[in-house]
Amino acid sequence: MERELGRGGMGSVYAVTHEGIGKRAALKVMHRRLVTSSSAERILQEARVVNQVGHPNIVDIFETGTLEDGRPYIVMERLEGMPLSYRADEGKILPDQVIGILLQVCDALIAAHAANVVHRDLKLDNIFLIDNPDDPSQPRVKLLDWGIAKDISTDVRHTIEGQLVGTPQYLAPEQARGAAVSPQTDVYSLGVMAFELFLEQLPFEAETSAEIMAMHLRATPPTPSELWPDIPPGLESLLLAMLTKDPDSRPTMLTVAHTLELIRSELQRRRAEMTEQAAATIAPRDSRPFTRVRPPSSQPVPLTPAGFAPTEQAEEWQQPSRRWQYVLGVFAIAASAAMFVVSRSTESASAATAKQAIVEEAPPVAELPAEVEMPPEYQIADVAPKTPSVELEAAPARVIPASAPAATRHRARITPSPRKAVPAKPRRDAKPLDPDGTLDPYL
Repeated sequence: MERELGRGGMGSVYAVTHEGIGKRAALKVMHRRLVTSSSAERILQEARVVNQVGHPNIVDIFETGTLEDGRPYIVMERLEGMPLSYRADEGKILPDQVIGILLQVCDALIAAHAANVVHRDLKLDNIFLIDNPDDPSQPRVKLLDWGIAKDISTDVRHTIEGQLVGTPQYLAPEQARGAAVSPQTDVYSLGVMAFELFLEQLPFEAETSAEIMAMHLRATPPTPSELWPDIPPGLESLLLAMLTKDPDSRPTMLTVAHTLELIRSELQRRRAEMTEQAAATIAPRDSRPFTRVRPPSSQPVPLTPAGFAPTEQAEEWQQPSRRWQYVLGVFAIAASAAMFVVSRSTESASAATAKQAIVEEAPPVAELPAEVEMPPEYQIADVAPKTPSVELEAAPARVIPASAPAATRHRARITPSPRKAVPAKPRRDAKPLDPDGTLDPYL
């Protein structure tokens, strides 16, 4: 024996390891005050039922026995994880994951019902979640506590006459009346669990267990769409059908599983549509190149993204003929400037010789004699009429094509549909009560 794993109303659970083969297991020992001949039979019954059904989603039991002090015990597989009730309180279960969990519970119950066994105490505390190495996003399920499970193929009664068994919050109406149970009893309790997981509240809540049981008998559950406006219609219909007061009007567990599969497909289709719509809202990349505009001033060159209307200057500079006109004008201005320098530096009769001399050694303008007069052909007044008129304007912006930067991608985030806010409530006590005021002295 290594350590105590937990303690409940029925007994304590310890971590143990087999000394001979080293197998790790859990040892469940009943409290001494609860030890009776019927309680010992109850533990043996749980071991028989579990091995009678034999399903991977049901906790396995290896051995039963009695300690020296008379307390009965069972040895079962050791599970590492958490109860579904803890996971639900954390608020981290998505609809797809809820369906995955419920489907595993359905599989276990379908196998149990095929073996004429009714669990009779389905609740979140009895669903244990363990890691799933094949799919970390979807935990594996183990259905626990088969101590009050009933074999409906026999007339053997392990319940005291007039005593109710089960947990009030998940009790089927026929259980509250003390009537006979059937596989449809588990369907009702599973419906309560599904209602709680999808809508984040129990269908019936009250201050006392008696009030809750009365609501199971007579009250109508809240309309799911009022709590979750975007709930799939098929899911709302399924929840209400599972919570029907008449057992014969409820769907079978096989029908529940099939409907949950269809609802999961519907949720996946919705998610795909939302992803496509979110992608469509992102502006598509423009095939036109980005335009870089050089303004006439010395300010930094701004970038004009594709999709904006080009400026008037950009449109003008995109015409090649207009560009060459400005180039020719620049050359004309340069020629005029050269002629002006020649007229200030020499009086040579040959204009070509004078230009060459000025280029090779041009004397400073300040050293020219004051009385030197310009020849008529080189005077400034004569340059303007002999030179093609070029009117200087602010140079229009030059358009330089540039490659378009990659468009920013935004990932669409899919979230569950908003649900009606549920006021915080204290941690429920889902464990069955003990004999002094309880429904079941064995849990």
